Amino acid sequence: MKNLIKKTTGALAMALFAVNNAFAQGGAFFDNPSGGAAPNVAAQGTLGQNITTVINYFLGLLGLVAVAFLIYAGVLMVTAGGNDEQVTKARKVIMYSVVGIVIILLSYTIVTFVTSALG
Repeated sequence: MKNLIKKTTGALAMALFAVNNAFAQGGAFFDNPSGGAAPNVAAQGTLGQNITTVINYFLGLLGLVAVAFLIYAGVLMVTAGGNDEQVTKARKVIMYSVVGIVIILLSYTIVTFVTSALG
């Protein structure tokens, strides 16, 4: 089980690294209007836009963690082998991760709504 957690953590870290590289290559969020690389990322927009970008990034990371917990719960359930305690634990993890995903989606909706109302 510890080996599975190590592998899952390693895969999650690799996925985060890949996402970071994809953003760095595409320049979707931090383009410099004058061309070339942005010398100062913090000066790329208003404070509200930068805060919204950071909040959305963290909500995305939290969503990734919630999906990782869903996968972990699925592995727990599949490997339960008739052990009722392990099945109960897997069901609780599934329930809590689904609640977390719903809260993350609601948070994203609220941030988007407030940002569009202010800007």
